[in-house]
Amino acid sequence: LKSKTIDPLYLLFGDEELLIEEGVSTLLSRTVDDATRDFNYDRLDGTEATGRDIVERASSLPIMAERRTLLVRNIDKVIGQKKKDDGSGLIPLLASPPATTTIILTVSGGTILSKGKGKPRPPYDGIVAAGTAVQYKKLYDRDLPSWAAARIKSKGKRIDPEGLEIFVAYAGGSLRTMSNEIDKLFAFLEDRVEITGDDVRAVVGVSKQWNVFELQKAIGLRDLHKGVEIIERMIRAGEPAPVVITMLTRYFTILWRALEIRRRGGDKQAMARALGVPPFFLDEYLAASSRYGLRDIQGAFATLLAADLELKSSGGTQLAIMSLAVTSIIRGVPMMRRDPRMEGTSRTGAKR
Repeated sequence: LKSKTIDPLYLLFGDEELLIEEGVSTLLSRTVDDATRDFNYDRLDGTEATGRDIVERASSLPIMAERRTLLVRNIDKVIGQKKKDDGSGLIPLLASPPATTTIILTVSGGTILSKGKGKPRPPYDGIVAAGTAVQYKKLYDRDLPSWAAARIKSKGKRIDPEGLEIFVAYAGGSLRTMSNEIDKLFAFLEDRVEITGDDVRAVVGVSKQWNVFELQKAIGLRDLHKGVEIIERMIRAGEPAPVVITMLTRYFTILWRALEIRRRGGDKQAMARALGVPPFFLDEYLAASSRYGLRDIQGAFATLLAADLELKSSGGTQLAIMSLAVTSIIRGVPMMRRDPRMEGTSRTGAKR
């Protein structure tokens, strides 16, 4: 697009729907002229349109312009499992798009790829060969901080390391959610350029003392008293236990990777990038990994899984389950899930 070259066909697909939508918006801004938009732009959705509908729109001639544009969302819903044309002429048209129409197709997920090989399956291989295909793969957790920082920078502001760490932990996972929270931050800051940890706390509603970061620090230091106090205050304040489990799982995943990073050594900037954390927090993660080691980290994963299962299946309270989980992790004794078959049974096996 920067070279002002417009291909006859674009296929945007993958798991990051926000990025697909932004890709579509970019393409439309380059291919649709507002002056002739009503005549030369059509959009269809594969959940409603037929192959013949698409062929008819794509074959129409432009009015007062060289080309027209056709956007078809969810093209996979029209093609389905077909490998050959069904008589509508759709597959031959997409394999050899008309010179007078720019066709933009979208697919959510990776359903167009063949299993194992990761290459487009028929008939998408022919569609890809006819134009440009862009796959938006789901970002790894370690890539979220750099994505958020770049997003904020592209909009004209900066975020400090503490603010970035808090932001990703509480808003991370979905790029759409992160994008929405960034917009809220910008509205909150107004003309200020620098986003701080306090700004993030104010916008996403995080307590300055009783939050997952303070919990992670206490766990990393193996401070039992502080860890239990924080988790109890968090749960009483309404923090959902499943969210805490997700965040702690991410934390111990980073510690797990930190074990290998510490062994290899190297430049701190490179180490931080490999872990997906701001360099400012690198030493904290490396120190925590040295206090735990592989066996304790594996035990932490087992405890978090047991706590998650307890939350879903037992009658125990979130407070009791999460307090026990934090205690088990810090002490290095994996929490064992209760066997539901033994509920209501005395030690001798007799029914109560």
